Parts: sequence; structure tokens; C-alpha cells
Amino acid sequence: MDTGAYRLVQQRIAKLVTDANADSVIPSCPDWRVRDLVAHLAGLCEDWVAGRLDGYASEAWTASQVARFSDLPVQAVLGRWEEALEPFAALEDHPVMGPPARWAFGDAVIHEADLRGTLKADRVPADAVALALRGSIGRWRQVLGEASAPTLLLRAPELREWWLGVPDDPQATTVEAPAYEVFRALAGRRTEDQMRSWQWEGDPGPFLRAGLPYPFQWASAQLTD
Repeated sequence: MDTGAYRLVQQRIAKLVTDANADSVIPSCPDWRVRDLVAHLAGLCEDWVAGRLDGYASEAWTASQVARFSDLPVQAVLGRWEEALEPFAALEDHPVMGPPARWAFGDAVIHEADLRGTLKADRVPADAVALALRGSIGRWRQVLGEASAPTLLLRAPELREWWLGVPDDPQATTVEAPAYEVFRALAGRRTEDQMRSWQWEGDPGPFLRAGLPYPFQWASAQLTD
């Protein structure tokens, strides 16, 4: 993945928050306000540039990003994010994690959806959801494989289908859900019961027990953003 999609997320978020209440609480991240979420995103980009990746996505790692910008207004934080974009775009692939843009985009577009829900804005553009699903489905496939789950055929009718396991397995469990719901569920923005309510043909138990891709867990309350 190149950095173009990531730049577009940054631009959309900057537009969203410019006139927003910076102290609005994010329901899907209830410990954060709008200003904290933007600080995390700017800090994540800076941390990639600086090579500060130990504890990636951990609570301590993200808390350090929020704290870094705690005394700055949102517009100044957006400026810092903008300044980090050029050196970020020049980064080579990480020897273990791979393309930085893949990780930064995935995180940013999840939080763009969080912001849009909080600010009652339109949902994330469909092309960004489709791109985000490439990474999240791949990571979930790994989780299901490690859990020795049966084959799953996952269908998003307006987008595509994915085989998670053995392609064309006649014994596969199937499930159908809108692409946006899959995107939000795999990012921990849906409860286990919400995912269980999708259109399953077969037992959803093995897939729900396997859990979500790191670092996500089921939401504790039902969300619809």
C-alpha cells in the first residue's frame, strides 16, 4: 500500500474536526475525547517516523501519544501530523511489520469512523472501507487459522466474498453481513451478540471463540456508528 490512501484519511479527519467540539467524548473509545483521538493519530505517525514502535498499539504506547499533545489545540496537533506526513511517506518497509502505510491507514480509518459516529457525519467512504478490510480480513484469517477454526465463507453482498480457510470447502460455514458491519466488528466496534446476529449458515461458535485480530476485543456496549 502506498501512502495516498492514508493522506486522504488525514485530510478527511482534519476537515471533520476543524469546527468540532474538541472535548466531545468518543462513544466507541469512551476514555478519549476528539482531541485525544487526533493526538493519537498524529503521535502514531510521528512514532513511525522516529522508529518508536515498541509496544505497538498497547495502552501505554497510545497513552504516550495522547500525553504528548495534551497542551496543544487540535489545529496545532493537525499541523504536527501534517509535518510528519512527508518523512512518513519516505519510510521503507519495516523488517517485521511490513509497509508502514498499511498499519497507519488501518488505524486511522477505524478512528475516522469513530469520529464520524461521534460527530453525526456521513460514514467512511466505501472505497476506504474496502481497503481497510484487506488488512483486517487478513489478520482475522490468521487468528482463525491459529485457533484451528473450520473454513468460513464470509460474504459482504455489496463488495465481495472471502474464504477464510480452505477455498471452495463444501463443509464451510457461511456468514453474510454488510461490508461496513464487518469493518467495524473486526475493529472491536461491535459486541459478540451483534456479530452473532449476522446471517449465519452453520455454527458461529468456533469463529467467535477465536476472537478478533490484535489488539481488538468485543465492544462492551452495542454501537451502530
